Amino acid sequence: MPAPSGTPPQDGTQADQSQSSPPQQPQQPQQSWYVAEHPPCQVSSQVTDSVAMTNVATIGVGPSYAALQSMLGQSQSQSVLMANMVSAQRQNAMVGMTTMTKGIEQIMNRRNQ
Repeated sequence: MPAPSGTPPQDGTQADQSQSSPPQQPQQPQQSWYVAEHPPCQVSSQVTDSVAMTNVATIGVGPSYAALQSMLGQSQSQSVLMANMVSAQRQNAMVGMTTMTKGIEQIMNRRNQ
């Protein structure tokens, strides 16, 4: 069985020339974004310091934002709790007023009989 094209046979025999691939072109090195004709730029230390401070500030505010979100969630849940308490108090006052009215009505009806 002949070897696949482009690979030498493993048994030491010559590969069939009709199945061999054409000679490959030499590969050129990949070009990067850096062009060799231009020397590297000098960056001011003020620029690097400001970038570093921005990165540190961005990383440093993460915990404070998390704490802020936690506090806002707690504040909103307390607001809902207070609104529910006011509503329950109002309902209890209405039940009490209705009970008192019905009690007085029954007392007044007994005297008339």
